[in-house]
Amino acid sequence: MTPTIITKGIKAGEAMQDYVMEKLKGLLSYSQDSIRSITVRLSDTNRIKKGLKKRCLIQLELPGLPSIVVTKFASDVQGAIDSAMHHASGLLNKTLSKVKDIPHTSLPLYFNKPWLLAV
Repeated sequence: MTPTIITKGIKAGEAMQDYVMEKLKGLLSYSQDSIRSITVRLSDTNRIKKGLKKRCLIQLELPGLPSIVVTKFASDVQGAIDSAMHHASGLLNKTLSKVKDIPHTSLPLYFNKPWLLAV
């Protein structure tokens, strides 16, 4: 799977793309089959009051589950990427562990209502 990297106001050359791919390898190493698509958006914002100018938004599309979207701001692009990857990794672990804890051996809801089956 090739992630989509979108930039706005930031020059993302080969080095930046390699940095994002290196960080994504850790995220994809154990959960590659659980992710349908990855979008990484890097942008330069005007948040001068706090000094946080760079934004990294990571969107993970999971099959059959809601998307995981993480947005982090930092003073430099690498800091925003690191923070967003760390947060996205934690949310992905939490989401996948909850899915694995659901018992899949229970009967569907309509089997518990015999009046629905009598046709």
